[in-house]
Amino acid sequence: MKIKIGIIGVTGYAGQELLRILLRHPAVSVEYLGSSRLKSPAPVGDLLPAFRGEDLKVHPLKLKSALETCDLLFLALPHGAAMNMAPEILKKKGARLVDLSADFRLRSAGRYLQAYHLKHTASSLLRQAAYGLAEWNRAEVHRSRLVANPGCYPTAVLLGLAPLAKERLLKREGLIVDAKSGVTGAGRSVKEDLLFSEINEDLRAYRVNTHQHIPEMEQELERLSGTPIRMTFIPHLVPLNRGLYATLYAPLSRSLTNKQLRSLYRKWYGKEPLIGLLPEGVWPQIKSVAGSNRCEIGLQMDLRGQRALIIAAIDNLGKGAAGQAVQNMNLLYGLEETEGLIR
Repeated sequence: MKIKIGIIGVTGYAGQELLRILLRHPAVSVEYLGSSRLKSPAPVGDLLPAFRGEDLKVHPLKLKSALETCDLLFLALPHGAAMNMAPEILKKKGARLVDLSADFRLRSAGRYLQAYHLKHTASSLLRQAAYGLAEWNRAEVHRSRLVANPGCYPTAVLLGLAPLAKERLLKREGLIVDAKSGVTGAGRSVKEDLLFSEINEDLRAYRVNTHQHIPEMEQELERLSGTPIRMTFIPHLVPLNRGLYATLYAPLSRSLTNKQLRSLYRKWYGKEPLIGLLPEGVWPQIKSVAGSNRCEIGLQMDLRGQRALIIAAIDNLGKGAAGQAVQNMNLLYGLEETEGLIR
């Protein structure tokens, strides 16, 4: 019997990518598509031309209708919406939820308020949510009913740094993250600074060291390492539709050689089907991960052996959003982790 799923927020970029993946997933039946933008049902192909020919309709958002037909709901909504829906969803026996917003990523309501300037209305669920960084939290995701899908920046940064954090090799201070994202990472809302003529042939930094993903990344690095890790984070917008490139300058608590660093990463990632460790001297390219659920990682030590230089590349809509959400769904139901996903 197939898993009956619904996507709420299907007209956004992440929602569209979810639908694209799930329509070809052999274990899934798409039963409900919802959007808060609609006042009446509409064929999905009329709203999203890429899905012309699909016999599906997008409905004005009615949570009760979604729950009547679905085993699992993906929420691809702006921050602040999922926390108001999650309690009702989880009241249904056996229902499961994968949230692509930030509403359940932080374990503290205070941290959430500080990062998103919203009071959390379902704070009792924060500790119940599994943080869905699949390669590092498989067991936690599998036994959960509520999965907080990581942000796109945190996915690339944490996958790049997690082996060092787990081995207690990261210094508490001095970590620098320089990251660049395609424009779909900013969502589908119409904004003047995201118009084609504004972003084309340009590169700009934004929210320098004030980005809302910093608490999420520092929280998870602390969980991995057992000690607080502080970072300087500078995100940039680049004129690409999709893709994310994170360059990590990681000060270490002891010296390593290139050979030792590569051996450490092979220990943790050598058998991971969706992590590509590149040969020495080869660095990730966004083109090679676009449209996939892979993370490519290149690494080397600096000349003095005190700092690891790591570059991680992902598709911000794939591994950074919808692809990872499907990977977490596979874990929830005990399916092959890569099922339905492009490597």
